Amino acid sequence: MVSPAARRRACQALLKAGCSRVRACRTARLSRQASRRARSDRNAELRASVLELAKKHPRFGFRRIHFLLPGVNLKAVHRIWKEEGLRLSRRKRRRLKVASQPRFELTGPNQAWCADFCHERLANGRQVRILAVLDCFTRECLLLKAGAHFPSSQVAKELEWLFLVHGKPQRLVSDNGPEFRALELPEETLAAFIQPGSPWQNGHVESFFDKLRDELLNRETFSSRAELQALLDEHLDFYNHRRPHRSLRGHAPASFGNRHSDRINETEALQL
Repeated sequence: MVSPAARRRACQALLKAGCSRVRACRTARLSRQASRRARSDRNAELRASVLELAKKHPRFGFRRIHFLLPGVNLKAVHRIWKEEGLRLSRRKRRRLKVASQPRFELTGPNQAWCADFCHERLANGRQVRILAVLDCFTRECLLLKAGAHFPSSQVAKELEWLFLVHGKPQRLVSDNGPEFRALELPEETLAAFIQPGSPWQNGHVESFFDKLRDELLNRETFSSRAELQALLDEHLDFYNHRRPHRSLRGHAPASFGNRHSDRINETEALQL
């Protein structure tokens, strides 16, 4: 991209070489009105300083260049930056390619679990991560645990305990975080990763975190991780057994799962 200042300089050079103004403006892609502007550069010294610093520090933007020029107006630096066509090249991030998952219709528990993290800050300023695992059919929260760090080995231990208590799901839906990418799941459990930048594909756990933050995290101040975990345990029991869920026709997740199991047992008994 050629800056307007560079086009004016090219047009002036063509005029000095003997070209007509029409041809010089057409070659430099500049209007004739703009080519007649013979304004003196009031910011010649500042322009030279900006160009020198931009050449010396090629990875600096105009704001950082402004910091190196004390007492100079930021807008003046930005105007010179744009006129000279300076720009900071952005380094392209490698986008993780994930195959899109086909739509999966849920008809019973343990067909799909979803897992994700949310963050909370304690009263002393320390960050805490909260891991949640939900059953996508019953909406029952199977795990709600807070920790300072959650490496993949710790996530694997928590999932192994859930497999022993609730059985192994057919799918585990999660984002592309390294904690989930490094997991070694059983053969009967498929790792279903969502598309990068598409949190709505893991909507069940995102909705759960939204309600958790609205009903607990934003209403309390936690002095320690132990206090946070104690309140999370209370909320987990309330959410699973007493809190009505609109998508479950007003039933709590645990009671909805029990009703579904009873209905399946009655159907099997009638078939026999």
